[in-house]
Amino acid sequence: MHGAERHGVLEESEGPARDGPTVRTEPPDMKRACLRIALAATLVVPSTASVSLPSTPAVAATACPVRFLGLHGLNEQSDLHSPPINATWKTFESAVAAKGARSKRDPVSFPEVTTQEFVDKTRKSRTGVEPDVNAGVHAVQRAMDQAVRMCPTTKFVLAGYSLGAWVIDKFLLTDSRSGTSPGRDRAWPVILGRGLRTNYPPSADRVQSLCNHRDPICGTGYRAGTLDLTRRIADTLNVKCPGSSHCYPSQSTTQGGQFLASRVDVDWSNRTYRLTCDDIASRAVPVTVRNGRGTARGSGLEGYDRWEVQIQRITRGTVPRLGDVTAVLFFCSPQPSNFALQELRVYRTADGREVGRTPTFQVDELPPQYQPDTVRLSRGRLLADVEFYGPGDRHADGPSILRHVTWRWDGRQFVKQSEIDAQTPDKVDLSTQRVTVNGIGPLQTGMTRAEAERAIGARIPDGPGGPHCKDLSVEGGPEGLLLRFSNDDRLVATYVLAPSSIPTASGIHRGSTRDEVLETYANEIEEPSTDDLVFTPSGSQFQGKVITFAMDDNDTVDRFIAGDEDFTQPLPCGGD
Repeated sequence: MHGAERHGVLEESEGPARDGPTVRTEPPDMKRACLRIALAATLVVPSTASVSLPSTPAVAATACPVRFLGLHGLNEQSDLHSPPINATWKTFESAVAAKGARSKRDPVSFPEVTTQEFVDKTRKSRTGVEPDVNAGVHAVQRAMDQAVRMCPTTKFVLAGYSLGAWVIDKFLLTDSRSGTSPGRDRAWPVILGRGLRTNYPPSADRVQSLCNHRDPICGTGYRAGTLDLTRRIADTLNVKCPGSSHCYPSQSTTQGGQFLASRVDVDWSNRTYRLTCDDIASRAVPVTVRNGRGTARGSGLEGYDRWEVQIQRITRGTVPRLGDVTAVLFFCSPQPSNFALQELRVYRTADGREVGRTPTFQVDELPPQYQPDTVRLSRGRLLADVEFYGPGDRHADGPSILRHVTWRWDGRQFVKQSEIDAQTPDKVDLSTQRVTVNGIGPLQTGMTRAEAERAIGARIPDGPGGPHCKDLSVEGGPEGLLLRFSNDDRLVATYVLAPSSIPTASGIHRGSTRDEVLETYANEIEEPSTDDLVFTPSGSQFQGKVITFAMDDNDTVDRFIAGDEDFTQPLPCGGD
């Protein structure tokens, strides 16, 4: 039968990038998509932390595509022969592509069941088609396990129709009990219909459910349990589509594909934008970026051969009347030329649609420069530190006037709310400061990089790092002093290595002996290995803070790092 149809969809973590199977391209006859349809989705949600791209070219890891796993319905050989699955995939694929994300389709193989087999098994066996459903559940699990083994960050979309929807029901219920499936706590399902034998939907706080009245599998109008099972079976055999209350229109699969796509995050570093290079062009031109970089060519570039474009900042927040938005700062260099411009635009986080941009600064001097690390959304406003050229500033030397600029949304566009000169603090000589578990001089753990720069009156340029942190130098600062920042832009440790002689607050420095360290810190020192000594202060105000001293072959301090204990391994970020 085409009946008992339900269409399910589910997202999870991301496997290796493999080409999906060939899908039939002829228009599906959606009028024959009868009875119930279920949709479910699971997704790994990224953090809302801001992202800054390095100023130098970097090789970015290729993100795994979102995997679409199809589960066919009754009377269907496979998902590739299922019009509802194909229609859902087509909608999903198109919507995901519009976000700059990639998707691949993988089939899930489990037994075909005909209408008559379904009826016979239901009448003659207590288990009915449960063994066939279990085979589908195991096939889904195998596909996910294989993908996650090869790429732990995989995301899935699972779509099931009719019998395939039943498989999704069982998978979600089994998954929630066993806890063995990857990403089981990251599900946002939508279900059109509910299960025949179980309370539905599973994880009701995460599932939306819809089913037509008198749908013999999932609809209202029947008594609970098995009392009306015979009546339901008879109604199932008499289903005729289109026109029956047991049939679903094509809008159900369209809704399913769009719902799933809404759960896929926009890939801000790999998509097409429309830019003016800060109003060099009167009309925006398309620029496709890959790994945060792209080149605009063709007409509309106002006499230039090309624009070299780089994303310098991606940051997310909320704005009144707009909701969740993402701001993207672009660096644009028209070529051939010896100058570059910046452009700050804002998009809806959910689907990547552009909301607006900050207006071009109207200045008599050279265009000002955004400080990428300071661009952020806070308390419903868009903020950035911007350096302006003064009358005596030269292009070669750069701008000298720092201002804090704020924009607000007036209902139609972003308008400048304030532009305040920043008081430039006196530069702090960190070579004269001492290191504690809380920082060095005016620098305190927990500060953002922008706050740290303001505290010492010097820049802390971005640089490469590991999966959890990066070690950065202070511009013009002492050699051998590194500031360790977590990937959410917090100062977490102070790292002292050769040739620096900066000491701790207690006077221990590079070259101090093991005995001097043990004597200085007495009962608050641990020796986890012959190579390291760890000072763990006992005061409650120091909880979670340590200083780790790495000893050399002469049993003297070779280097040390102080701060949050999770970040105080005396190795470079990303080192073993």
